[in-house]
Amino acid sequence: NYNKNVSSAGNRDDIAEIDDNDVGEKRRLAFLDLMIETSHYNPSQISDDEIQQQVDTIMFEGHDTTAAGSSFVLCMLGCHADVQARVVQEQQAIFGDSTRDCTFADTLEMKYLERVIMETLRLYPPVPVIARKINQDVQLASIDSVIPAGTTIIIGTFKIHRRPDIYPNPEKFDPDNFLPERSASPHYYSYIPFSAGPRSCVGRKYAMLKLKVLLSTIVRNFHVTSTVPEKDFKLQGDI
Repeated sequence: NYNKNVSSAGNRDDIAEIDDNDVGEKRRLAFLDLMIETSHYNPSQISDDEIQQQVDTIMFEGHDTTAAGSSFVLCMLGCHADVQARVVQEQQAIFGDSTRDCTFADTLEMKYLERVIMETLRLYPPVPVIARKINQDVQLASIDSVIPAGTTIIIGTFKIHRRPDIYPNPEKFDPDNFLPERSASPHYYSYIPFSAGPRSCVGRKYAMLKLKVLLSTIVRNFHVTSTVPEKDFKLQGDI
């Protein structure tokens, strides 16, 4: 039900409650540290092979998705010269004529680039669909229906992000969709490029940081053009 906001924090993921700008004292272990510590004190709970599999997954997911995400942003900048000009203007305001490397503090100033990234992830999410197997019966909140255990469900990220009841003119690339006044009270599950809930992406803040640093470095050194207009994009869900 997209007309009703999620009221229970238990349906959300605690990562969403962490301040993006918080670089102070650690309040939790890094995922790898947590697995190693768990293995040390409870060897039967997780093996070294399982830790390696988890690390392999994180390394792959962190590379493939951000590579696709950065490629799509560059495509958008190439197709929308006015947006690219604003991104460059913001970078010049931050760096001036300096050729120094981008820092974490610099990324906090990249408000417009962040909106460009978020809007690109809305229209072209690197993970366009999510599949989940239901382990127990689920009573839907919006209608009187139950999804039976054993069912595999498909969540269409691509389609959710293009719902006209959530995003005005949903097919149009518009970074201002993510201005604070526009995105102040959307439904929690209306924007899910990193999934959502307790099993959402553990690396999304790192991914946004990585995308900002990469894209900042590119646009400070290159002008991006596209030989293919957005209407001629041919999309394919693949790995």
